[in-house]
Amino acid sequence: CSSAARSINWNEGFGNFVATEFYSTGIDQLSYYPIYTRVSEVDGKVYVNIRQIAVFGKSNEYIRGFQYNGLENIYTYIVEGNGEITIHHTSKPQGRTLPLYFPRFGLTFTLDSSLDKVEWYGRGPQENYPGRKSGYKIGIYNSTVNDMYVPYIKPGDYGLRTDNRWVKMTDDQGKGLQFEVNELFNFNAYPFSTENLTKSINTYQLQKQDGITFNLDYATTGVGDSSSGVLRSYWVYPTMFEREIKISPLR
Repeated sequence: CSSAARSINWNEGFGNFVATEFYSTGIDQLSYYPIYTRVSEVDGKVYVNIRQIAVFGKSNEYIRGFQYNGLENIYTYIVEGNGEITIHHTSKPQGRTLPLYFPRFGLTFTLDSSLDKVEWYGRGPQENYPGRKSGYKIGIYNSTVNDMYVPYIKPGDYGLRTDNRWVKMTDDQGKGLQFEVNELFNFNAYPFSTENLTKSINTYQLQKQDGITFNLDYATTGVGDSSSGVLRSYWVYPTMFEREIKISPLR
């Protein structure tokens, strides 16, 4: 599960920020506990099977058999000789004290800083979010990580692109990675860490990291406004997600 930088529009209206609930439930401070990791090789492919418990909030221990608030993640990585990686991911929320909804749900990668050229087949060219995307046509677009920056007065999540079929992150020579998912997905990419975007109050506090934060979202909560908040039809409710992600090297 990927955490999200605060958005000034993730609120319940009139200054009641739902982000307070996100952080009070601890979804920004996950504690990970591996249950098992199994590796095998079949027909020239390497299979890595992982079962993991992600507990919301800082926790010193996970006790098997006891109820917890968090996620059960099951991953199967299939690594082929040509460098292609397929990830089968199943995630199930567990517990009684879950947030009303997640700001986003998916995977977050840190890519090499050289992979700053972005090409995508989805909605664009400007940023668009669930609930505010119908005016952005589906097509193939190009940009860079720096050009996708949106200078909001108060820093937070920005630059999302929705309803994607694939995304390419490449360097100046066109080398890099292509991401595909078996269902439409959303993504954004920025040169800052999620923590930096979340904690910054002013833009001068943003500091570029050594890498690119790449959020690959199975689902993303929409944005609202200061009076009515996010409409419930655009919430990402705690539910089971199953996705297949293919990562292909571009040479």
